[in-house]
Formats: sequence, structure tokens, C-alpha cells
Amino acid sequence: MRIVCTQENLKSGLAIVGRIVSSSNTLPILSNILMKTENGVLKIYSTNLEVAIITQIRCRVEEDGEATVVAKTFGELINNMPNQNITIKTEGGELVIDNENYHTNLKTLPPEDFPLIPKLDNKTPFSIDSQEFKNSLDVVFFAASTNQTQPELCGVYVNLENEKLKIAATDRYRLAEKSLVLKNGFSGNVSMIIPQKTAAEISRIIGAHAGEVAVVVNSNQVGVDFNDTQIISRLVDGQYPDYKQIIPEKFSTTLILPKQPLVSALKAAAVFCQSNNSIKFNLDGKNQKLIITAESSEMGKSEVGLAASVDGEGAEIIFNHRYVLDCLNNLDTDNLVIKIVDDNSPCLILPEGQADYLYLVMPIKS
Repeated sequence: MRIVCTQENLKSGLAIVGRIVSSSNTLPILSNILMKTENGVLKIYSTNLEVAIITQIRCRVEEDGEATVVAKTFGELINNMPNQNITIKTEGGELVIDNENYHTNLKTLPPEDFPLIPKLDNKTPFSIDSQEFKNSLDVVFFAASTNQTQPELCGVYVNLENEKLKIAATDRYRLAEKSLVLKNGFSGNVSMIIPQKTAAEISRIIGAHAGEVAVVVNSNQVGVDFNDTQIISRLVDGQYPDYKQIIPEKFSTTLILPKQPLVSALKAAAVFCQSNNSIKFNLDGKNQKLIITAESSEMGKSEVGLAASVDGEGAEIIFNHRYVLDCLNNLDTDNLVIKIVDDNSPCLILPEGQADYLYLVMPIKS
């Protein structure tokens, strides 16, 4: 193999594939990336056996070939080279890298040792605007569980019926759901559980880039194509719980208030509840206020009053403040609607005027 490419293009490609690379001692090849020329471009592959990422970058291919090299070492080297053309070639079991005054030889492993990356069918169940997909994942995936005893809850549930797409995650203490309507006339049903880390990687790779995301699914794998990058991931086995049955239909109290003052109040009050994360919400209908209280036997007590529209019965309810903040930090809205049944029932947090998102959080029983 012999190629010439810009430092900027190579640096960008390595940043895309590098995050999932393993530092496995039992399988050293998993610490490597595979670089392979194909149809006049350089393709870079990485995998940790659960997720694989393939991206391609423009370059001048002078001689076809392939090589594997330690991702961390190669990435750090390229990142610190001048932004000039880089010549890369294979020579006697090494990768030779030349850039202006830099001359480096890196040891390689045989390309045939690199894990086989599966190829999914070209049939595309659905496609979606990249930013719409990224934003939907961002407001959901943080609610997935980290407890591996229930692997199905450690993923993001994606359900598509005809043109209606729902993306959800829950750890049984909270639930986030985003609803979308696809615009490409898709007709069919798809249901899958994507690992939380895969959802996070998809969001990261999309970033602020515009375009269409194509999603391909088979029995146990999903492929996501975006621009010059493809992510292939195993799906989580198992049946996702029927979470619809825990969403209340009737509420005794509805609260409307600006998001940002609530975020600030929760962060300030959190100083006093580091041992148990508990914060009390007092919905004061008489004075049209939300009073947030946090107390610590070691540090003292904090009370913050926020102006709010309170409709219905007054109520006191205790939450894990981290669960509430996780939602608010990911919502792009000016005002919030908070709906409460009682101090033992799930509470709903909604962006005002948006019917396509809900966040359910269980209270802490006093």
C-alpha cells in the first residue's frame, strides 16, 4: 500500500473510528485499526466486537493494499504532525509515515487477523434527517440503565410502525420517549434495542453535520450510514418492557415554569443533598410558586422559591435531583410543563408546546 493524503483528512477519519477501539491484552488486534484502499479511497475500520465503525477519506492511492496499526499510537502521531500531505506505505511488516521532517516506522499486525466486519443487506428500512435523529437520541439515551442484569434496559428502544418512529429508554426509575413522523413514505414495522453506547456514538459521529441517515436492520444487527461513515452494531437481545402502561393519564396538579431558573435552582440545592440526591418539590398553588428544598445534617439547608403557574391541588414530592437535571440538560425548550398525580406516582416532565416528547420520573417515597 502507498497513499498520499492530507493530515487534516487523516486526523478527521481517525477521530471518527478511534473512540471504540479496545485496549485488549488478550486480543491485541482489537487495539488496531485496519486501513485499506478501495476504489480510489482509503477506508479505515475499527471494532471492539460489539460495534464496528468504517469511514472513508479522500487520498491519492498510488498502490493498493492494507495494513493494521495500533490506533492510539498512530492517532497521536498524526494529530501532532504539521498540516501537510502525508505519505504512508507498507514496507516489511511496518507502516512508514513521512510528513515534511517527520519520518516514522510503526509495527503492524497481519491484516488477515483483523476481525471480519459484517455486511448488512442494502435494503433500507428507513432514513431520517441527521439532526432530527441526533437530537432524538440525545433526549433519550441517557435514561437507559447501566445495570447489566437486565440487558434489554441497557439499550435504546426503537420502534417504527408505518411512518411513526418512537425512540425510548428507561431504567425503571425514569423513562424518556421521543416520537417522530418520517417524511419518506416508509411503510412497515421495525422494532429493535440499540446498545446505549452505540446510540451515543451515532450522536457523536453525526455531530453538527447535515444530511440523511439511513438505517439498515437484520435479525441481530443494525447498520447506520451517514455521509462517508457506517456504524454496525449488535442489537440487544430480549423483549423491551411495555412501558406505556406506567404512563399516567390523569393528574392532580400541573406546573408551568421556565426551564433555566429550575436548572439553576436544582444545581444550587444539590450542594446540600450529595449523600442521597433527594430534593423536595413543594407545589404551592396559593402563592403560585415551586419551592425546592434540600437538606443535609452535616451542611445545612437550602430553599429556593420559583414563580410558576400551579393549576390544581398543592403537592409535595421528593425526586432524585440527578434524574430531573439529566432531562432538563438535554431539552431544548424555554418552558416546562410538570404534571403530578401524587407523591407516590410517576411524574411527567414535558417541553411546553411540544407533544412529541415526554420524560417520566419516579418519586422517592418519603
